Amino acid sequence: MAKNSLRDYLNKTATIIINHCLTNQMGKLVVGYNPGIKPEINIGCSNNQNFVQIPFWQLRQKLKDLCSRYGMGYGEQEESYASKANFYDRDQIPIYNANNPSQQKFSGRRIKGGFYRIKDKHLVAADINRSANILVKSKHRLSVERVSSGFLATPFRIYIS
Repeated sequence: MAKNSLRDYLNKTATIIINHCLTNQMGKLVVGYNPGIKPEINIGCSNNQNFVQIPFWQLRQKLKDLCSRYGMGYGEQEESYASKANFYDRDQIPIYNANNPSQQKFSGRRIKGGFYRIKDKHLVAADINRSANILVKSKHRLSVERVSSGFLATPFRIYIS
């Protein structure tokens, strides 16, 4: 029963994402990932159990299949430091190396409540900042002007049931 509910949830999620891309004439979907995040994460026993059970690989596979079906491009991008770097001030985003962790300073910082404070003290949605940084790391053309200013502080939320 639980597997069917999870599969249904993943199918609905992937379909909503692809429909959004098609409606807004997006030709390519770039998905961020962190290799080894599940085995290496340590956020407390009960949280680890909940987090590790989310099948991100299955969602990425469903998105890849749907992109192929609808003629869209699909790419995956390693996303280390995407949450810490400031997209608006064009911070350099290193790739994580466990043997040589980066000591780079970033011009903004993530604060509680899902917000990111940029250098000039404005607040933007942390998820939007992170998503834009993933696109930058993928070498996809993206400019600040193309990011909708209406979603910088209040992105829309979709509830899937």
